[in-house]
Amino acid sequence: MEDADSPRTADYADDLAELERRARLVDELGQELDDTNRGLIALHTELEAARRAEARLAAIVASSDDAMISVDPALLVQTWNPGAQRLFGHTQEHVLDHAIGLLMPDAAFDAFRAVAGEIRSHGHADSYQSRWRRTDGTEVDVAVTVSPMRDLDGALIGFATVARDITHQLTAQAELAAARADREVMAERDRIARDLHDMVIQRVFGAGLVLQSITTRITRPDATSRIHAVIDELDATIRELRGTIFNLNQPAQKAASLRSQVLDETTAARDRLGFASAVEFHGPVDAALTDETAAHLLAALREALSNVARHAHASAVHVAVRAGDELLLEVADNGRGIDPAVTRSSGLTNLRRRAENLGGTFEVIGRSEGGTRLRWCIPLKDPAAPTDPAHA
Repeated sequence: MEDADSPRTADYADDLAELERRARLVDELGQELDDTNRGLIALHTELEAARRAEARLAAIVASSDDAMISVDPALLVQTWNPGAQRLFGHTQEHVLDHAIGLLMPDAAFDAFRAVAGEIRSHGHADSYQSRWRRTDGTEVDVAVTVSPMRDLDGALIGFATVARDITHQLTAQAELAAARADREVMAERDRIARDLHDMVIQRVFGAGLVLQSITTRITRPDATSRIHAVIDELDATIRELRGTIFNLNQPAQKAASLRSQVLDETTAARDRLGFASAVEFHGPVDAALTDETAAHLLAALREALSNVARHAHASAVHVAVRAGDELLLEVADNGRGIDPAVTRSSGLTNLRRRAENLGGTFEVIGRSEGGTRLRWCIPLKDPAAPTDPAHA
């Protein structure tokens, strides 16, 4: 048996201690690896959650019908979502790195700059309503919300802007206000009708009875006849007042739209033509036309349908009304076409003169499939008006 103090025994003890130290080191490294692995798993989970959140946010921005736009502190457009393109018509390539004022009339851009200044000064600004401009130059009512964008240090790096189309909302509000005004008018008309019936008619009627009683005590025939004449006038006044009261109690009649008036004209021509005309509309027909222009259009349509009924011997007529920068009336038939033997027509002359007086054009041409096509066209915008240089 070896002595415990022998060199061999000491070497064995040292080896054993080294093995224990290495075992502890392996355990510590294994624990660190486990901790690192759990940290990596947690980090991966957070990254995946961030990616999913980012994807959801991107989906919201991409699918929103609202225009979502970010601009830098100099108000240059940095991001542009599909909703903005649908609302304003500009593509992303057209607006990136351009001033957001491209979308606005001068007054609206001044308002936007004021909101940006308020955010710089106070950190926030209230939403507001404005009118922004589409690529075609038309304006759209929008509700605008502008919010600050900041980096991790809190420095302002831009403005997040949301513009929502509120055209239908404002239309509904206008219709509601009109309905409320109509109710107020009807209430006032009812009050006036009651006052006329309960006070004015009764007084006039009473005055007539007094005059009738006086005639029994007057013997002069000329005086009696004059009093009876006055009584007749009072009776006529009472009848007129009752008619007025009846009219006051009727609901106010709204002016018919141009579309309905065009349909009325084609319906009225049905008996003369022997069939119903096909009718179609393109563009803002009701909104684009003044009452005077609408009257010219209806007169032209009436004359055109009358010419078809008298001369075309057609079995079908197609009427089209198009409103844009110009107002175009087209009346096409499948009749016998233009008769070369007819050298003049007062109806066509009237149509041409009416169009030329309004700065427009008029023509009647033959159709390759048979029949004629009448085109009556007048401008809706003043050709002398200046053009917006931004949209020239």
